Amino acid sequence: MCGWNHATFWEDGWPTSAVCDCCGSESGIGDMGAKSGSWDGVRGLHDFRGWWIGHGAQWWRPHSRPRDWEVLQQVTNIPAPWRTPPPPLVDREQRALERGSYGSLGTETVCRICGLAGPCFWRGGVPTETVCPSCGGESGIDDLARPGDWETLRAIRTRRGYWAGLGAPWTDATVRPAGWNVLEQLGAVPPAWR
Repeated sequence: MCGWNHATFWEDGWPTSAVCDCCGSESGIGDMGAKSGSWDGVRGLHDFRGWWIGHGAQWWRPHSRPRDWEVLQQVTNIPAPWRTPPPPLVDREQRALERGSYGSLGTETVCRICGLAGPCFWRGGVPTETVCPSCGGESGIDDLARPGDWETLRAIRTRRGYWAGLGAPWTDATVRPAGWNVLEQLGAVPPAWR
């Protein structure tokens, strides 16, 4: 889930029921059913990671947190087959047709996925199809959900977890601010989209 590597979570193909000091996921529960190497197989891991990091990557057992802890450095411990299979291509025409069944907070200038503030992603409840220079999500395509609805938010959380699992790379690195902090940026995600 989060890359914390100070416990044995699986042994000889069986979960140990260890609870991660970092993200609080229990092996055999939070990661049950995951299959490495495909988007469908790891989507649940991305969903949980996206929820966890979207809520500030709070430690389950804060006393275990190292002083020099850095979340993006830690997620690189996740073996590639559990974090890198890319999402399937999106049917843009289908997404455009589905937009009416989803919601908006009106005019939105914060990316629902990564919290980058600035560009206008939604204007008057209509997506501007702006591509976020940070996470690469496109408004009205990659961020469709109903505010506060756990099930529909899954797509946003999954996209956020995938992006974080890759180390939160910027789509346009030329605009990445000096001293950028992923957790500060994610803190700007409105609660309705977490």
